[in-house]
Amino acid sequence: MEIVRCVSCDGYGWFEEDGQAEDCDWCGGIGYVYRDADGVDQRIPRADYAAVSERLEALEAERLREMGYKGGARKPWEQDVRKARGKLLRPDDDPLA
Repeated sequence: MEIVRCVSCDGYGWFEEDGQAEDCDWCGGIGYVYRDADGVDQRIPRADYAAVSERLEALEAERLREMGYKGGARKPWEQDVRKARGKLLRPDDDPLA
């Protein structure tokens, strides 16, 4: 299956409304989904994250460049939106736990 940008959140993984940040229900907050041969999108299972992490990082770097960003992606524990929600996912955290 192909990995594509979530059409619901356009790769952001979340929405902010009235000062509240919420994960995208469609992609589960990662900004990308699987697309099958019939063009049907589905959430990427957590069990697949390790296997697709390099592809997700490349897609995210590409999305940031499209927006004109010239730096690197911010780590989850450096993102204000995640700090506010307590979802920091530090490198020593088990993302599949």
